[in-house]
Amino acid sequence: MLYPEAMGAAFNDLPRALRDFHAVDGTHLYKGRVTVSHGNALARGIALAGGMPGKAGTMPFTFRMTRDGDAETWERDFDGHITRSTQWLKSPGVIEERVGSSTFLMEPRVLDGRLHIPITKITGFGLPVPDALVVSCEGIEGVTSDGAITFDVHAKIKGIGLIVRYRGEVARAT
Repeated sequence: MLYPEAMGAAFNDLPRALRDFHAVDGTHLYKGRVTVSHGNALARGIALAGGMPGKAGTMPFTFRMTRDGDAETWERDFDGHITRSTQWLKSPGVIEERVGSSTFLMEPRVLDGRLHIPITKITGFGLPVPDALVVSCEGIEGVTSDGAITFDVHAKIKGIGLIVRYRGEVARAT
């Protein structure tokens, strides 16, 4: 399982619901709602080129995670817009994810009972994005009192601002 392997003993510091969420063996399906926002028209175009939805607002959201060998495929359904990515262990503590024309290196860690997944390197269209241009790019996951998974994912680039932000809540589909 990818996140337990990447995080080692720190994985056990996550709340039970997040451990279950990231202990993918087979397929997991979650459903809920998401709110998507973008910056300006250029930012929306960059988001679309990276495989993210161009539509903004609050909408139904389905999240499917499937383990296949050493990789996980994540399928996010933003009310009909499908964003697929593949994640695998790049090196100890580092997960690599490919989505659309972009590749991300992420170093997941636990802070204040939540999973923080900062993106430490970005490549777009095969070209590295200079670190100085990345203002903030991170996903944060938590758990509600009733066990639902919360998420807040955003990307901001210097000179452009917010590329995309999507946040919401999902529960395991039965």
